[in-house]
Amino acid sequence: MKKIRHYLEYKILLGIGFLIRGLPRSTMLQLGRLVGDFIYFCVPVRKSIVFNHLEFSFPDKSAAERKIIARGAYQNFGMNVFEHLCVPMLSNEDFRRIVKLVDEDVLVQELEKKRGVIIVGGHFGNWEYSSSAVAAYGYHLGVVVAEVSNKYIGKRVNEHREASGAEMIPKGASTRAVIRILRENGVMGMLMDQDENEDGIFVDFFGRPCSTAKGPAALALKTGASIIFFVAIRQHDGTIHVAFEPVEIDYEAGMTEENILDITQRCTSRLEHYTRLYPDQWFWMHRRWKTRPKQEISRA
Repeated sequence: MKKIRHYLEYKILLGIGFLIRGLPRSTMLQLGRLVGDFIYFCVPVRKSIVFNHLEFSFPDKSAAERKIIARGAYQNFGMNVFEHLCVPMLSNEDFRRIVKLVDEDVLVQELEKKRGVIIVGGHFGNWEYSSSAVAAYGYHLGVVVAEVSNKYIGKRVNEHREASGAEMIPKGASTRAVIRILRENGVMGMLMDQDENEDGIFVDFFGRPCSTAKGPAALALKTGASIIFFVAIRQHDGTIHVAFEPVEIDYEAGMTEENILDITQRCTSRLEHYTRLYPDQWFWMHRRWKTRPKQEISRA
């Protein structure tokens, strides 16, 4: 039954994609916002989770202000879905027109060190288009991707991702492919704002510890690669601006738990900074603080 449902969901998305791909980008984005509104008002998917997260993260804001942020987050989700469905119609030139690498010099300078670059970010703005754009601008890019529960959709999504020239590397697979790309002085893209269960390291995000992937920091220390934090910010004119910021790393300190924690916290703090600036562009639906530290559980 689940397989049939997944197949039907896949076909429905294909049909929607066929209908919207010929529309002007502004019209497509407006439809995406309307779909986000429909989910927000009529199909309250994880709505209670969103409001719980916002209440804790923004205690200084009123309930009305948090509702505006929540609605905007659902609208951003709707736009992301519609944008992704339009990927098959986009050329690399289209990606370069839509997505601006506003701090591209940061990426260029780090690549000049010939040690490879790990770009880390979160589910913010349109994170999918940012990775496609990096490849479209001519950079050798690999992306670590999580498995999608609907295998039909997951297969098509990865095909879309690879269309711009990026190499997809399944999350949890061998690190050989990742290290190979870094040794080729390529760019590895990773998102690090999902709950990592007991496998992660706990860093602070909006005043609460959250389990976060240690992989980017550990890889940088192992290979000597640079880490750049990136964020894909939606603009009112429909473009997406990707900002890059170098992350300071103490390579001489070695691969200690403290050093990994420090690097991971720096990256997470930058994500919090941008989420405070553009709170409706982060994916509040995810159970980011699901896993709790053992000492916190023992005190309960």
